[in-house]
Amino acid sequence: MKTIVNILIVILMTSVLIACKDKSQVKKPEPAKKTPVQTTTVKRTIETVKAKAKKASKEIEAITYNPEGRRDPFLSIIVLTKQKVGKKKKTVNPLENYDVTDFRLIGVVYTGKAEKDYYASVVLPDGKAYTIRKGTTLGLYDGKVIDIKSDTVVIREYIVNYRGQLRPKDTVLKLRKEEE
Repeated sequence: MKTIVNILIVILMTSVLIACKDKSQVKKPEPAKKTPVQTTTVKRTIETVKAKAKKASKEIEAITYNPEGRRDPFLSIIVLTKQKVGKKKKTVNPLENYDVTDFRLIGVVYTGKAEKDYYASVVLPDGKAYTIRKGTTLGLYDGKVIDIKSDTVVIREYIVNYRGQLRPKDTVLKLRKEEE
């Protein structure tokens, strides 16, 4: 087996040597001839580009920005709300310590005399119950009870939106029917 491998190696080496002997030296390729550039076409293209640039500069109009009715995009929204609202008064009523959506309506009472004679009972998240009527202030954003019906209470709060404007937000508390 070793002799066969040795014979194959010798044959391969001799064939490589024979193949390399017959070749002459490699010639370097000659560089291509340079053709002179036509200067007239270059001048014409430069002139056409300049003419197009002049036409384009005449067509561009000045654009002005009118910020009227828009907020300053570089001012923080938090800064805007602090400027509008200012310092908030201290809360005296425990109903003003919670958000209106956290209240739960447990009952509505009607005395029968007039529309103002509706009273409602709400439970706060801490479990304490309070009686409210039309005009009562409650919630974190100084919401006022604007309407009490037989099964609903409507509370209106004025909240500062992202533009810094006060917008009304009505929250409706509904009386839940007991499941049987």
